[in-house]
Amino acid sequence: MPVPARPLASGDTFAYAGSSLQTFVYYGSTPNPSATLTDVISQSVTDDGTKAFNGAHPYDLHTSEVDLSKTEREAVTTDAYVATAPYGSAQSGYYTYGYASTDSSGQRISDEFAHVASGDGLLDILPEVAGATWTNDEAQTIAESETDGSTSNRALARDGTYTETDVYPQHSQSSTPPPLVATITENGDGSGTYDTPLFGSSNETIAYSAPASGSITITSPGATHTVKQWYALPLYTEHDRDDGALAIPAACRIPAKYGGNANVIEEDVTSVDTIFGTLESFEQLTYVAGGYAVCTTLSDTTNIFYDYSGQGDEAPDGLSFSGGTSPLEVETFTETVGLTSTNVAGEARGRSALASADARGLSIRTAFLAMLERHRLGRVHRAALALRSLKLHRSH
Repeated sequence: MPVPARPLASGDTFAYAGSSLQTFVYYGSTPNPSATLTDVISQSVTDDGTKAFNGAHPYDLHTSEVDLSKTEREAVTTDAYVATAPYGSAQSGYYTYGYASTDSSGQRISDEFAHVASGDGLLDILPEVAGATWTNDEAQTIAESETDGSTSNRALARDGTYTETDVYPQHSQSSTPPPLVATITENGDGSGTYDTPLFGSSNETIAYSAPASGSITITSPGATHTVKQWYALPLYTEHDRDDGALAIPAACRIPAKYGGNANVIEEDVTSVDTIFGTLESFEQLTYVAGGYAVCTTLSDTTNIFYDYSGQGDEAPDGLSFSGGTSPLEVETFTETVGLTSTNVAGEARGRSALASADARGLSIRTAFLAMLERHRLGRVHRAALALRSLKLHRSH
């Protein structure tokens, strides 16, 4: 049955469990290296009431997550900020204002979406109606900090273009040298620049042209690369839909009391990063039954066309590029998480009040997005450090 509303109650708690799978295939060498990683996920979600965030006072859904693999245990805490607001003349919109997330290493990420008044961050339209559709733009700001002093700040515009500033501290036993600062600019036509100090003591620029006649020209210090066009504009597209009633997947492993069918909210996103050469596809399906977000499935696939690792020591600059329909690398993340138990104020007032629980499905989505952002930042940081290391190696 579709959810009519999403009331929120401070003190409500929810428990989720599931699994994730990460696969990696590198096509830049033969044979193709590949890897598969699996994690067992457990989440505890608490509604901490309203908190000041992003210029408003949305509800804070605090999630404590533990991911267990064969080799390590990672703990992540995430605060997802949500609220409802009028949508049209007779409905309500359920919005995310952003999140803050910290992992076991101390890395912290904060993501703030544009103000609800702009229509950004819409997760659902209430009451739910099968076949309803909506969309969001990319407007948001993402800030990251690490325990070594590294920081990253990325401002994304509505069309998916962005500017980013990455700061890398330097360390010395005798002095405190100034940090290295890299700036990235992506434009709406696909052109852009990566201005980096990582090729030497002073900043140098990698420039990326807009596609022309099916080709892209990349100019780095001392070299020019031409690759087949591998993306189409626009840089960001999103489609959201109420899919109506569907069968709950067996992989959700939810208690039988929630039944076998649920109302499904679907989100599909395609995004392009023309500087780091990534074409990313994201899908989320949220299954809502009896007012509960009883299961969420998420999938993200990134086709990577540019390799900044220098692992092949390619002359003259260590960079490797591909294009067309042949990525150098493909990374896929999938996750399925189901509801295992609840303790909500609505249970004492009757079944109709249980719509409040559907809000907690956002915590699963937010934790997954924070994981993807950590992975992207790690790829950017590793690329930057690899470029500098390669340049220093070749200069001696």
